[in-house]
Amino acid sequence: MIMCSALPTLLFGLWLGQWGSNVIWGSYFGLGWCLSAFWTGGTLHDRVSTAIGMAWGWLAAIPLYLASGWLWERLADRGRRRALLILLISGLPMVPAKVLMDWTDAGFHLPDYTLHMALSY
Repeated sequence: MIMCSALPTLLFGLWLGQWGSNVIWGSYFGLGWCLSAFWTGGTLHDRVSTAIGMAWGWLAAIPLYLASGWLWERLADRGRRRALLILLISGLPMVPAKVLMDWTDAGFHLPDYTLHMALSY
């Protein structure tokens, strides 16, 4: 979750004065916000959808933890290096808030964690 919102927000906050997000990890952790909004009638402004979205962000880390342990045990050293490289590369596609908002205005919805956090309050 640090890679999906805290680091990009710090980075773009210093450079551009706005929050930011990671496209890959922000979408993974933000999927709960989208599901809760659809489940509660399409709004992010009620307590139920906010609670579900917040809980998803923490609960979504559990399968990642379990999968990483399973993967680490089964890979040889070369495979572990590749997996770590892929993980590092997945942290690179960071975008500022304006880009996410422009995508939303253009009709492309990204289930982004930081975007939903910002819009839910």
